[in-house]
Amino acid sequence: MKIAFMPDTHFGKYDQAEAPDRDAVADAMQHCLQEAELAERVGFDGVWVPERHQRPETWWPNTVTLLAAIAARTSRVQIAPTVIQPTFHHPVHLAEQLANIDSLSRGRLVFGAGVGYHQDYFRHFGVPFEQRGKRFEETLEVIEGCWTQEEFNYRGRFFQYEGVRLSPKPYQKPRPPIWIGAFADKALERALKWDGWCLWFPPNVKDLKPQVEAMREKAYKLGKKDWTFAMALEGWIGDEPDIREKHGHRWVREWSFYAEKGLSPDATPANMLSAIEDMFLCLGNKQKWADRLGELKEQINPDWVCIRTRNPVNEGHYYPSFQESLEVVERFGEILPGAR
Repeated sequence: MKIAFMPDTHFGKYDQAEAPDRDAVADAMQHCLQEAELAERVGFDGVWVPERHQRPETWWPNTVTLLAAIAARTSRVQIAPTVIQPTFHHPVHLAEQLANIDSLSRGRLVFGAGVGYHQDYFRHFGVPFEQRGKRFEETLEVIEGCWTQEEFNYRGRFFQYEGVRLSPKPYQKPRPPIWIGAFADKALERALKWDGWCLWFPPNVKDLKPQVEAMREKAYKLGKKDWTFAMALEGWIGDEPDIREKHGHRWVREWSFYAEKGLSPDATPANMLSAIEDMFLCLGNKQKWADRLGELKEQINPDWVCIRTRNPVNEGHYYPSFQESLEVVERFGEILPGAR
């Protein structure tokens, strides 16, 4: 089991009306890179980043530039978007950009891709939300074709290309791995066509285990012996006696946002924190984290687990400083050897 860290791009608060201060944005971007460098230094195996747009709490929305900066500032860790939504990108531009990042990192890129569920993202780039699944499938076909064919021609419903000669090709041959971010059945079917499945906000271990086992069996029958399952685990590590009250409210606030998108468990404000802790959230000391990671390894044995510690500001409540965010990365570094 390998473990990645996410230098998350959240720095503002949900429903933030005012634009962020430009110096605060610059500081936040530098902090993302500091976290990435520190994660590599303390022993994480990967550094992964999200994609979000038209959301005022997100201060580094462009995933490609963040990946490039991390590739330049690290030398060992795997780097991955989990996930970028190529559905509203120009596929040949994106193929070229990601190929360059793979070369810059000497083959450390994984292309984590998802259809996207947020209509504002599509509106932001002027791409129709309807038929986004089919557009996504064509986008992946175009990107793979650009990466693997000397001259690429394509006639699809949404994209048509003739004589595309992408150069240079990616560092990895024949191409970087492609993981699919998936919740719904259709998306899970897509994940089986490619190299892996990336799951954020997973259910509890008892519910997740049979699903992962079924997906692995299907992948194996398709001849995909190196098919990958990657998942997220979120929270905070520390010895404070009030750690649950001090940090838990941030995930309750965030999960309330995702509940509006139909991605929430059956939870009310009164029991939401407990429900999330039963799923993907861990708030506690080193031993609690070691036990949680040990349970995941024993019951599911994911190929990758990505840890995220930062989410949007919950106005009026405690929020960790940049220094505290760096210190928590170091604390995770102390448990990584035993967790694998």
